[in-house]
Amino acid sequence: MGIIILVIRNLTVIRLQVIEMERKWIIGISLVVLIIAISIVLLLPFGSTPAAETGDSSISSNQNGDIAGSLSHQIDLKSSMPSNPGKLLIYKTNPPIVNKEATLALAEKFNVTGTLKGDTVVQSDDLVYSVHILKISGIVRYSNANRPNDAMDAPEMLPSDEEAIRIATQFLKEKDLLPNEAEPGKASRGYAVSIDKDGNDIPRNGEVTVGFGRKLNNLEVKGSGVSVTLGGNGDIIGYYANWRNYTPFKEYPLKAPETAFDDLKKKGINTPIGKTGTVSIDTVYLAYATKPGAFEEKYLEPVWIFKGQTVTKDSKVKPVTEYIPALIETPKEFISAPSSSTTSGNLTAT
Repeated sequence: MGIIILVIRNLTVIRLQVIEMERKWIIGISLVVLIIAISIVLLLPFGSTPAAETGDSSISSNQNGDIAGSLSHQIDLKSSMPSNPGKLLIYKTNPPIVNKEATLALAEKFNVTGTLKGDTVVQSDDLVYSVHILKISGIVRYSNANRPNDAMDAPEMLPSDEEAIRIATQFLKEKDLLPNEAEPGKASRGYAVSIDKDGNDIPRNGEVTVGFGRKLNNLEVKGSGVSVTLGGNGDIIGYYANWRNYTPFKEYPLKAPETAFDDLKKKGINTPIGKTGTVSIDTVYLAYATKPGAFEEKYLEPVWIFKGQTVTKDSKVKPVTEYIPALIETPKEFISAPSSSTTSGNLTAT
């Protein structure tokens, strides 16, 4: 009998050890998943603005969902070239103010209470809600980990585009998060889908994103803007802002758009896998382009933007967008200028 008891005890100890090993393994896997998720947050949301937030879709920046592609130098110009202004005003980027006080003030606007992490993140204790400010650029994101979901955000529960724009605009104004120079909002939709037995996509849940762009010197600032994401019943379930503050610096000479097109042909354009034929460019215009949120920006520089389309192997038409630097040469100030600690900026430019 004693031997049986001893065996049972040993089996129990072994079982507990196995359970503990499984627990540690699960925790380890969870930490790996968390690290990957944080990396995605830093490199995707802050590194590149989603198409819904910029109003632009670009194969070259993988905004259309293509994981990889090929480089094409077969580029046809179907558009007339715009006039070259010769010189253009360049703006100096004001360093963002990111500290404990700014982060807590922002979290209060979204009713997020919980743990402050590193002066840049407020995470609710249930890990559902979070506000994150990226210190290097001041880019802000609010997220709700439980939304969208099938129960609350079914397609029929989402607000109309007009209603979403009204709700988002009102929310931003009430929270003092809408810059005075923001362009009128535009709505776009995204859905999570299931596949039925016939291979058709069946929308399960979705969200409506209202994006507000901006202009400086009468030119669009690509990548800069504010967006609000709404779920069922018009609930605010997400917020994103890449809105650096700028000070006019001085004018620099621009390369001609024809020269920029020659640069484009030399550089090539990333296209979908299995592309056939050439890339057709039907729109050319001048704009400013902010840097991705993961990078420090000292100056806001202009670009010539080339937009068009290409055809994939399965005969699908895909949009193409490519930016070419518009300055004749990069001024040495842009490379060597130190960050200024005396220039002020704020998270909600007015």
